[in-house]
Amino acid sequence: KTKATIFAERIGVKDFNASQGWMEKFGKRHCIKMNRIHGEAGSTDIESLQIDKAAIKEKIEGYSARDIYNFDETALFYAAPPRTTISHQKFSGWKDNKKRLTVGLLCNADGTDKWSDVLMIGHARRPNCFNKNNKKQEASDHGFSMYHYNSNAWMTRSIFHVFLRRFDHVMKAQKRKVLLILDNFSGHIVDYTPTNVELLFLPPNTTSHLQPLDGGIIRAFKAYFKRKQYAKAYQYIGMIQNGNQDKIGPIDKIFEIDQLWAMKWIREAWESVSAKTIENCWNATIFRFIEDEDSEGSSKIIYWS
Repeated sequence: KTKATIFAERIGVKDFNASQGWMEKFGKRHCIKMNRIHGEAGSTDIESLQIDKAAIKEKIEGYSARDIYNFDETALFYAAPPRTTISHQKFSGWKDNKKRLTVGLLCNADGTDKWSDVLMIGHARRPNCFNKNNKKQEASDHGFSMYHYNSNAWMTRSIFHVFLRRFDHVMKAQKRKVLLILDNFSGHIVDYTPTNVELLFLPPNTTSHLQPLDGGIIRAFKAYFKRKQYAKAYQYIGMIQNGNQDKIGPIDKIFEIDQLWAMKWIREAWESVSAKTIENCWNATIFRFIEDEDSEGSSKIIYWS
């Protein structure tokens, strides 16, 4: 789509829109298909699960949307190539790049409060951080005060303990009582009792259905991150086409970025997720699940204000 837009400008075609419909017709004309390189697992049927809807509803209805939060972490393979490609035939792809960051995101139900200081967990103690004298610096020196590290770049109880205490202290300073919705990951169960944060753990195997972050917010965040990665890759390819490959390296490195750049892009991508997107995902997941039924038996969604 990006390349088509550039061609349109070069040949003087005005009002061109590289829409999804245009892309599909272009593919049909030239026998180009979108081929998936990796598959995905299916999701659990929520109707088959025994869930105490009344208990969940009772807790949620005790708070306004502003005071209901969801926290979840996700793995981000920040230097990995895409899983799909357009081609005339199936594409084998490159070797997977396993460089990863675990990203923890927090937002409330009306989208007015999402922490810009994103929780990140990586492999490196000092993720490619250098000052002008070429001396290594801590991630906090670059504004990443919620960066942690371990050998696996995974969420652990100790890291979540630090996060929960910090969140609780912030809510206490604001004199607010809030509800924090979590999945039942064992790392979220810590030896700390918050004073201003009530915890609500979702039932097993319901995360993709009930948790707002997993119901579209994380997907939107990753889409914004990938947009930055692909823009960089596009510039890389342009340099190769202009005969500068000897300066920038092999073609299979077009998606490579260092961890510090990835962390900066993570923050920018999270800031790009709109309040409306967040609100819609809440209404499509946990709020839809605890919907009320009127006297005629038809359902009506509860939209918190």
